Amino acid sequence: MSTEESLIKKIDDLREEIKILKTQRLELINRFREVSEEKKKLREELISIKNKLENVWGVKNNLREERNKLISQRREVLSKLRDIRSKLVTLRENVNSFRNGTPRSITRIKQEIERLEWRIITESLPIEVESKIVREIARLEEELEKAVEGKKLMEEYKEVRAEHQSLRIVLEELNRRINEITEKMKALGDKEHKLKGERDSLRKKLEELSKELTDMRSRIDQLSTHVNSKIEELRALQEELKNLKASLAKSKEKEVLSRKKKEVEKKMRETKKLTLEDLKIYYGEVEDS
Repeated sequence: MSTEESLIKKIDDLREEIKILKTQRLELINRFREVSEEKKKLREELISIKNKLENVWGVKNNLREERNKLISQRREVLSKLRDIRSKLVTLRENVNSFRNGTPRSITRIKQEIERLEWRIITESLPIEVESKIVREIARLEEELEKAVEGKKLMEEYKEVRAEHQSLRIVLEELNRRINEITEKMKALGDKEHKLKGERDSLRKKLEELSKELTDMRSRIDQLSTHVNSKIEELRALQEELKNLKASLAKSKEKEVLSRKKKEVEKKMRETKKLTLEDLKIYYGEVEDS
């Protein structure tokens, strides 16, 4: 294989190599764009999840504040309930004591006093009997006073018991609302845990994509450097081929002129008639065949 053929083969091989390298670089650039777009979408998803998390945290904080207020109210209600229970116990004991001491009702006692007083007014009674009735009326009036006092205690007991029942209803409502808020906070906690998992997963994917993009950018730069190097090498070979062809053409031209000059010299020796072209060749005025 001649030098020219060898150079042409090298140039063809180099062109094919450059074509392959450019194809590889284009594929990498397209892949780089795809990964960049994927990364952009993941970043948008991550921002969305962060916004959702901030919303969850805001709702949880509001619920926590509300629950703390309700718990504070429940403490106050429980404190009042303890005081009222103690008061109820005392009142119940007093009421029972009065009930045991005065088994008859206020109405019956009043009726008995009125009956005895009517006897004193309407009947002519011996002094001993009248004195006995007066003492009985006095005893009944004491019993009546205790019964009235006991009635007041009973009314107070009922009022305190009603207040106790009202506070129990308030306590149950507070417990219901606290439990309801606790359940909501638990559900939000589960949602928060899920969102954090999605957030961490996206962060990991973004890190992986960033690394992949960095690697691809490095490979693209390497391929570009390689392509540029091969292009420079190709230009050098093309210049070398050009110079070689010029050298071969000049050498061939000299060979043709030398041959023609020998033919003219032969004609001169044979005393043949020379043409104007022959003279130009002989005296070196012809440069191109």
